[in-house]
Amino acid sequence: MKRSLPILSLSILLGISGCSLAPELTVPTVQIPTSSTTEALHVKAQWWKDFHDEKLNALVHEALLNSDDLKLQALRVLKAKQAYGLSDAARYPTLSANAGASRIKLSDETYQHNRTEYSDHTLGLSLQYELDFWNKLEGQSEANWSAFLGTKAARDTLKNTLINDVVVAYFNLGSLNERIAVMDDTITTYEQSYAFREKQLKAGTINDLLANQAKAQFNNAKSTKASLLETKSLQENALAILVGKTPKALFEKESIEPNKLPTAIVIPKGIPSTLMENRPDIKEALENLKSKNALIGVEKSAYFPSISLTGSYGQQSQSLNNILQSTANKWSFGPTLNVPIFDFDRIKTRVNMSETDLKSALIGYELSVKKAYKEVSDALTRYNTAQSKLSFQAEELNAYTKMLNISTIRFDKGAANQLEVLDARKGMLNASLSLISTKQALLSSEAELFKALGGGWDASILINHE
Repeated sequence: MKRSLPILSLSILLGISGCSLAPELTVPTVQIPTSSTTEALHVKAQWWKDFHDEKLNALVHEALLNSDDLKLQALRVLKAKQAYGLSDAARYPTLSANAGASRIKLSDETYQHNRTEYSDHTLGLSLQYELDFWNKLEGQSEANWSAFLGTKAARDTLKNTLINDVVVAYFNLGSLNERIAVMDDTITTYEQSYAFREKQLKAGTINDLLANQAKAQFNNAKSTKASLLETKSLQENALAILVGKTPKALFEKESIEPNKLPTAIVIPKGIPSTLMENRPDIKEALENLKSKNALIGVEKSAYFPSISLTGSYGQQSQSLNNILQSTANKWSFGPTLNVPIFDFDRIKTRVNMSETDLKSALIGYELSVKKAYKEVSDALTRYNTAQSKLSFQAEELNAYTKMLNISTIRFDKGAANQLEVLDARKGMLNASLSLISTKQALLSSEAELFKALGGGWDASILINHE
């Protein structure tokens, strides 16, 4: 009858269902604007390919392959997954085998003095299992799972930022090349005008003021081009670093910039508010919230008894020849109970710390949602502004072009002086540069908008935790 007590105790303990001590998680609701239209904007995972620029596609691909930051984040994801696997494995029994052989000499002053020297050989199995009554192990596993998903989301955020930086840098180079091309034409024109003014000055038909004005225009154009070339070189270096080139490749780089800006993508009006739910940083904040909530239950479980089952079965014999005899069998089995009595509020303090972490995570989640809508709103504002400016500046450039044509015709007929032509060219130059800058701003705002919307995602690759 006595031998049945451990088995009976085990049956009773296993019959008791565990309960979670984690509080019920309530995700805060942040007031968000409602969309004025039901037209949904679908963000493709590879949205940058809609610009139809093969150089840009190749650069983004290279950046994703070579980025050291992404490689480090991938290792963090791997470590988080390993931590989850370790905590999940703790929920199951541990079975180990053991064997040993020893020669023992006892003191002659003990009650075993008649066996002061003997051999001991053992062979057996040992089992250890902690009963998870208060969901401590389950809670730790859930917390680590959420931490793993949060780390994956952080990797996606880093990936989206990298793609955006590469795309924007590429647009910057395209804009610089277009502006340099405009400056080349302008320098040639100013050089010809300056040479013509020099001839007029020598002939005495103009004064020094007009000659020096042409010289100043010529040198100003050359100075502007030099500044643009410097900016271009710095931007090339920045882009090379983004795509993960080595120092050798950086200083022996091939041409990686576009000759002109690509065509902007047409973005439909009306952004549904639910689109922001797929932003990786919001997912990261939500998983962090879940992880901190689960850890509260883990800490609270320390208030209650922990029960472990230990057992062993094996053989023990003084003689190695008899180690497998039935008479050498030995076994043990029974529960171990550990009950906290007084710990100077250590458990309470750890619980309070976990609750503080949860409050911080709640604020962090709300902040992430607010930040997401701000970034989308800012990107849309810049996009709409750039579109409006683009149409105005196109008309401005067209007007200055007509002014230049009229001034040139008048100058050729002797009805106008060279100064009118230079002014018209200067206006056309400034209008051209402004138009190029606005095109760049429009493209960059589109890239920022895609980044703000999450940059693309595929829900099917998200591992479902059963």
